[in-house]
Amino acid sequence: MELKEQFEALTEKLEGKSKQEIKSALEAFEAKNKESIDNQVKEVREAFEAKLKEVQDHANELDVKLQSKNVKTEFKSAVEQIKENKNELKSLANRSSHNEVEIKADTNRASVSGNQQAVELSDIGQLATRKLTMYDAFQKIPVSSSNHNGTIRYYDWDEATIARAAAMIAEGAAFPESTAKWKTETVELRKVGDTLPVTEEFFEDEAMFAAELGQFLRTNVDLEVDNQIANGDGTGQNLKGLFASVDAFVPAASDITDASIYDLFPKVKESITSVGGSKYAPNVAFMNIADINKYKLKKDSNNNYVMPPFVSRDGSSIDGVTVIESNVVAANSMVLGDNKFARIYEKPGVSLTQGTVDAQFTSDMTTLKVRKRLLFLIRGADKGAWRKVTDIDAALVTLATP
Repeated sequence: MELKEQFEALTEKLEGKSKQEIKSALEAFEAKNKESIDNQVKEVREAFEAKLKEVQDHANELDVKLQSKNVKTEFKSAVEQIKENKNELKSLANRSSHNEVEIKADTNRASVSGNQQAVELSDIGQLATRKLTMYDAFQKIPVSSSNHNGTIRYYDWDEATIARAAAMIAEGAAFPESTAKWKTETVELRKVGDTLPVTEEFFEDEAMFAAELGQFLRTNVDLEVDNQIANGDGTGQNLKGLFASVDAFVPAASDITDASIYDLFPKVKESITSVGGSKYAPNVAFMNIADINKYKLKKDSNNNYVMPPFVSRDGSSIDGVTVIESNVVAANSMVLGDNKFARIYEKPGVSLTQGTVDAQFTSDMTTLKVRKRLLFLIRGADKGAWRKVTDIDAALVTLATP
């Protein structure tokens, strides 16, 4: 019989016994089960406390009944006797012959194996990308769906044969003769796209994540459009972007003390308006954030920030030209001009479609596809509205030269 059961049996036998009998019985129980008590201290204590409560509740009920009947009793019940010997019983339960204590491992959250409980947020974190500024800076001309062969045709001056010959003429002398010719140019719409294969089960079981895939692909296309408008070289399927479409700024020795980017802006504007000011009013410049911070953080010999009067307080405008941060523009370069003389021709919007490719149908796969068709155009007659600086540092050295 287990020690706990023996103890319970003992307490039942003690019902109605005298104090001396209870004490003797407990001492005999202790002597007989001393080793077991050492090994089952916890179980004995729990059994004792539970039994004590049970007997106490029973005694309370009995006392109520006796009091209601005005019955007096001269003997002590088992409960009263156990109460009187409570300290001895507890000391019995707490005795140990070896004075050894076994320390159990703490119970903490790690004790719950595979616990998946959590406060689950309902949204999905978004990836960061660079600012997309090139596309928004230019006028968009929609191209309809019709019989146009995906081609833009326009007429332009043939600069190679243009000659302006007007001159002062003496009496009787022949008038000079100018030359004016035009040429026909064509440019094709180019296509930017991206795809992503996805299982049918993903669409069925992960609707929240599936909804993000279309936006992910559209952002990928927007990033490439932004890059092509700035840096496309016009070869293959590339757009002919802004840098490839305009002439370079040719700096001249100008004896500018401690020449900075602040000085570069008026000089680049000068190269445009001195020959085309009747048509062009430069109003925008695209620069990398690294070069924007160079001029914003410029200090004099006393570590005071330098900002000329023709620069806005926040540095976003220099000499009337709005500076647009475009980190697709390489550091140490910039392009400045009149954005009225550059256009984007496009099929409006971005197309998102879903379909099967090759053996995907039998594999329960599908492919998401995003595409956009457009071209970037600066006519030959309009490229004078722009100048590019391919090496800012070298240009500043030249401007500082006497």
